[in-house]
Amino acid sequence: MLTLPARQLAMCAAACFGIALGAVPASQAQAQDQSQTTTSLASQYESVLKEISDRRTNVLLREYYLTEQQKEIDSLAARLALANDSSASEELLPMVREMVAELEKVMVADLPFRIERRFGLLDDLRDDLQAEDVLVSDVYRRALQLYGFEVAYGLQVGSYSGVSPIADRQGNRFQACMADPDSPVCDLNKEQRQALATGAEMEDLQSQLYDGNYIHFGRLALLYLERDSSEGYRYNEATKQWDPLSNSELLGLRQNVRIARGESAIGTMTAPIQIGEGGSDAS
Repeated sequence: MLTLPARQLAMCAAACFGIALGAVPASQAQAQDQSQTTTSLASQYESVLKEISDRRTNVLLREYYLTEQQKEIDSLAARLALANDSSASEELLPMVREMVAELEKVMVADLPFRIERRFGLLDDLRDDLQAEDVLVSDVYRRALQLYGFEVAYGLQVGSYSGVSPIADRQGNRFQACMADPDSPVCDLNKEQRQALATGAEMEDLQSQLYDGNYIHFGRLALLYLERDSSEGYRYNEATKQWDPLSNSELLGLRQNVRIARGESAIGTMTAPIQIGEGGSDAS
């Protein structure tokens, strides 16, 4: 029979043994955690290395692209430098004339926005091509510039002022100003009144007396808003006519014009566009 001290020693030994047994699973769990952590770190490291490799590849591709672009620019610059030579002129002039012809086809078939500006530049270039002392390097540069303008128009939202597209309303504001400069329709601003007071004629201000505002969403949609925001229209490519907008479309157009003209905070812009030959509406 165990004495009391012996019993206590036995209980202590059993307890210590139990603790030791319990420590084995804890050590295994800790080892598993360490293994998982190591695996996770290795995975993250591998991911970082892959991202670095991908970025290096992208940089190399961009550098290659820029190098090729620079070669083309250098080649073009060399050709322009030789443009005064008769042989270069014989080569470039037909190409510029063809570029102008293609530009005209695109502009005629396009939405009729900024007509005066776009066709004005084209007509000036065409006239210079007919001159006897034409400088090939100049007309070539301007033709490339026109191409750049036309490409940019398709990528931007633009707003500008002009006369009404509705035939019987074109120039209404100017006519109202001619009849009565103080009429609500004329609505001269302070600077315009000051100009008249110092000797200017109403005809001198005609270009400023626009009927309303146009806005184009790339080449997807062209819209017009009366200056007093009372009515709005959308150009219909299928019919080549201007269709009136609904009240909900008109509300959105008012906000879009204010944003495009910098008169309102930048926000989401929606445009009523027509898709397909049937002209179904979409926004």
